[in-house]
Amino acid sequence: MKILYGLLIVLSTTCVYAQNNLGPRLSAMADNGAAVGDIWCLQANPAGIAFIAQPAISLNYIRNLLSEEISSQGIVAVIPFGKNYLGTSFQRYGFSAYNESKVGFTYSKRFGENFSLALNGNYHQLKISNYGSSTGFSIDFGVFYRLNTSFSIGAFTNNPSGQKFNSDLIAAKIPTSFNIGTSYLATSQVLIATTVSKVSDQSIDFRFGLEYKLYNLLSLRGGISTKPFKQHVGFGLNYKKFAMDMATTFDTNLGYAPQIAIGYAL
Repeated sequence: MKILYGLLIVLSTTCVYAQNNLGPRLSAMADNGAAVGDIWCLQANPAGIAFIAQPAISLNYIRNLLSEEISSQGIVAVIPFGKNYLGTSFQRYGFSAYNESKVGFTYSKRFGENFSLALNGNYHQLKISNYGSSTGFSIDFGVFYRLNTSFSIGAFTNNPSGQKFNSDLIAAKIPTSFNIGTSYLATSQVLIATTVSKVSDQSIDFRFGLEYKLYNLLSLRGGISTKPFKQHVGFGLNYKKFAMDMATTFDTNLGYAPQIAIGYAL
């Protein structure tokens, strides 16, 4: 049965999408990572890490309630050197008979105070019991610009060259996507974010997210995405250098997927 689940995941699509884990803060805001600066931008727009003031690390765990065995784990870390930023990430998704993993390394550079560019390289691995494994490489690009203290715009592309896994036994592609988004700090407490995303062989997805900082300690978040339609909600707690974020996403086909992340800024 576990092998059957794995085959259904692969056969139901020619692309592997499960690695788009943006951490609970961005996930709660409907996966709005194009123009929101956050450590988990490493998995969305890597240029967004160029506005992180100090070294930071975060660990994430997601559990898909449709199956007690399916889960996702991730870790991201960023180190700034002046206006240069290095980042690394690791994610794993699946269960014992089927799993995907991705390791990424990012270099981002900030020009002046408001503009940044980034390049991210990924190593992918896909394993299915009794069918072997396959690997692949991909490159991501990102750009981020702060027009002023309130309004930002960002754009990024994942795997624009259309790289694939290198095994003939496992016919799965590494997804290609193009994304552009904005964020608007309406007040010192309210952040609004939007993203338009086009993934290869899928309809255009529009995402809308909101973050409300109730207190310095507590933030509330929510959002919706359209293709497929998903509902997102979550919250974050910040205390000195520690952060804990929680979120859940509801998909009409896959059900609820709650997640938690623990972060620390040095």
